Amino acid sequence: MIQIQKLSKTFLTPRGTKTVFSDFSYTVKDGTFLGISGKSGIGKSTLLSLLASLQKPSSGKILIDGTDLFSLSDSEICDFRNANIGFISQEQSFLENLTVLDNVALPAFLSKKSKAKKEEVFARAKSLLSDLGLAELTDSFPSVLSGGENHRLLIARALMNNPKILLADEPTDAVDSNQTQEIIQIFKRLSTEGKTVIIVSHDEEALKLCDEVLEIK
Repeated sequence: MIQIQKLSKTFLTPRGTKTVFSDFSYTVKDGTFLGISGKSGIGKSTLLSLLASLQKPSSGKILIDGTDLFSLSDSEICDFRNANIGFISQEQSFLENLTVLDNVALPAFLSKKSKAKKEEVFARAKSLLSDLGLAELTDSFPSVLSGGENHRLLIARALMNNPKILLADEPTDAVDSNQTQEIIQIFKRLSTEGKTVIIVSHDEEALKLCDEVLEIK
């Protein structure tokens, strides 16, 4: 369960202090497929970044299964994120010199808790790629993938450490309607399997398939 308690976030800008959230609370139950909507610049990506512990709030708490994220040290936050949260950013941040398979396997090698052998890591990476229809591209490089394939690669990498929570920022941006349906159905399946899935999206068709939609105004 994710519990957002009295969350506030402000930024200093050349025009003064900008308040994005003030005293905001919300609870997301396990296995929920949540969509976050709202106008550009309203704070959707900031909220997702806070949930991923990539930014810290000005005040308030975010608890995941009772763990107060921001009571942890920076290194503890990194370890917690790596073990529990899969994050898909808007930028397709692949390592271009690594193959598709190596890109997916990378989070496991960065995990301090993973005791899996190299063979086991690559077996899981291949399984994820197969589940997402990318089995034939394991030895390819990200630069040759289509937009839809890139999005699925990001999902595979985010799932590598089997996180409880999957966060995605505009995961259907720059893909066609058929690819959008494929991607959202993947998220839908993951939520029915027990993962908490939270997406930021402006796509009304994608949001219709979410269990809940949180609109930020």
